[in-house]
Amino acid sequence: MNQPSPVQPQRVLARGECTTSPDCSDYPCLQRLPLPGVVILVHGVNSDGEWYDAAEQGLCVGLNKRLARRPAQLAYPGIDAGELTPVGYTDELDPEGFVDPNRTDKTFTKGVPHNSPVIRFRWGYKADMKAVKEWGANVWLNEHDYWGGGPFANGCSTLADLWSEGLDDHLFLWITAQHVNPVPGRDVYSCPPRAYYVHAALRLARLIASIRSKQPDCPITLVCHSQGNMIGLGAAFLGEASGAVADTYVLANPPYNLEPENGFDSWSQRGASDGDGRRGRQTWRARRDTLKAFFDILRSRAAAQQPCENIDRLMANPAPQDNSAGFTVERDRACYGIDQRTVGRVTLYCNPHDQVISADTIRGIGWLGLSDEQIEDANAAGVFSQRVFAQGYPVGSPGRYHFWKNHWRAGEATGYWYPPSPRIRYRLVSGLESNSSMLGKALTLLTSVVLWPLTELIGLRVNAEPPEDWEIPVNAPALEPFLPTRFSRVEKTDGFDEGLDPAGAARNARKSGAELDPRDPYDTHGIQRSADGRTDDAPRGDARSEAQMRYEDRARLRMKARRAGMVDNRGLAVDELPDAQEDETYRAWRSRQIGEFLKDALDQNATDHSTIMTNPVHAERVLAYDVAIGTCTLTESDWYELRVEADWRYAKGLGRKHPHCALSEYFQDGRMRGLQLHDWIKESGSEAQKPTKIVDERAGGALLNVGSRV
Repeated sequence: MNQPSPVQPQRVLARGECTTSPDCSDYPCLQRLPLPGVVILVHGVNSDGEWYDAAEQGLCVGLNKRLARRPAQLAYPGIDAGELTPVGYTDELDPEGFVDPNRTDKTFTKGVPHNSPVIRFRWGYKADMKAVKEWGANVWLNEHDYWGGGPFANGCSTLADLWSEGLDDHLFLWITAQHVNPVPGRDVYSCPPRAYYVHAALRLARLIASIRSKQPDCPITLVCHSQGNMIGLGAAFLGEASGAVADTYVLANPPYNLEPENGFDSWSQRGASDGDGRRGRQTWRARRDTLKAFFDILRSRAAAQQPCENIDRLMANPAPQDNSAGFTVERDRACYGIDQRTVGRVTLYCNPHDQVISADTIRGIGWLGLSDEQIEDANAAGVFSQRVFAQGYPVGSPGRYHFWKNHWRAGEATGYWYPPSPRIRYRLVSGLESNSSMLGKALTLLTSVVLWPLTELIGLRVNAEPPEDWEIPVNAPALEPFLPTRFSRVEKTDGFDEGLDPAGAARNARKSGAELDPRDPYDTHGIQRSADGRTDDAPRGDARSEAQMRYEDRARLRMKARRAGMVDNRGLAVDELPDAQEDETYRAWRSRQIGEFLKDALDQNATDHSTIMTNPVHAERVLAYDVAIGTCTLTESDWYELRVEADWRYAKGLGRKHPHCALSEYFQDGRMRGLQLHDWIKESGSEAQKPTKIVDERAGGALLNVGSRV
């Protein structure tokens, strides 16, 4: 890996401003306590890091407590003394749901004083004009033809799949995934190749290389959520040869799967093949051995831990002003480390009610955790620990969690999921929309009278249920126990599981009557109650949540407009551009679509997929104690440069002389070295080629060859 040569770290010892006076008096300049390391946040698919604000806020509060830097503990409180304070970021969207054109690498932070260890990594899928025509009718894209994290449907549950083709929505003959998709708004169409995941993982490895070039022993923690875990794990393999590997990982809700068999998953991946031509899902052995190799990579980072005396000399606060316990690194490692280490470790956060990672084709460890047997099989002892975030279950208390006996509804009702998991039904309208051939549409219509009642009779559900005896060890270091809760901006809540999630509730509750537009379908949408009467879609959001809803709906409208042929000859949905001319026909169509979006989402289940990360209290009371601790000597200019490099949209601002600037070509052009990404990662000698330690072995099977597309 091409990286800058290491340089001697420079450090600002103190700073201040004063006016000189003739009396030759002294002006005290505080020596700032150093930051404890770098924490890189990595979001998942269909995401722009909606949890980043909460995580950074909670991390700073929690680390101030862990490091004894709260105002009452310091003789000189504040940022200049070393108190941690989040970076302020400017809004990305305007109120209408478009990207703010004035936000650049020069303006993405607010410029207010801060002292934060957090770097926000951003990645996604970018379509050039060829890809817009090929994939634009299947995926969400914004007005600049990119999408944070890429399409929701294109996630995967093994690392080898990052180098594979994208999702194929064809199930059997004329039947597509949309024929049986019961969740409106989470459309499942064929997706582009997953090479953009590899690009993101390589960028992340390069970012870590940049940090190492500035301070080789800087403690680095990756905090990954959802598909971001696959990016984070991939980066470890891509960066291993050059030492560009993080010291500590926190894996929240990862889709990584360790189940030996999954027929639905294998069938959905029958178009993917390994080097020997076998098709279907990755074998259990491939999954286990790859995870084992990852744990071995992290195990090797234990030797990089900074000596206690070096850290204490710069950071110890053994006798705080408020007479609290204080901070010394030896005591910290004894309380919050594994074998006296806060580096060379991996902590898993799993949620037994995650309705994304529990999908039948995924069944990831972010839902089920790792059992004792799986921990032993992966040789994870001494590296791995896990925590459970579940309704009514105290976080921070070591022990064991039984998925049925410790469930908050244990003994009260039958079935695992509440609300019940959506039932898989044959859906005529969605099936017709998803099938591009006239024969396929005809067969969709003709067979609906048989297949609709048949799917009702079979009664399959979207989400799997855990095995009856599934129990996992909760073996992360003990913390002060508390019950996790979901976060709400407008109402107090003591629950963790979210229940229903009506889309209309994201509208701005603070809008006054004068601000409501009588021609706006969001403003004119009347409050509706859910079928069970437990909730409604009254506005409960703020300006940012409404802007985000509009942004996502515009992307969905562009996709639907392309499917309806409402685009120009370039494949662009010009009516969803910021400077679009008023078109009454399109306006009427758009208003109807948005009305259907809001109505269809009235009774949709919340995913419970981000509840761990979106509550700042969880970061304050848990995450802050699972990150690596040491001394960080990065300068202000270092932090700025690294934060720019971490954002794929702004990395071009690094300049051509930066060793990693070439990777910005993908966001600018949708290509790398002039090639489509899936061709670029296969180039001979490419740094993006799949590392040999990522095992690629598919299960195969003769039945995977039947059922060609009609």
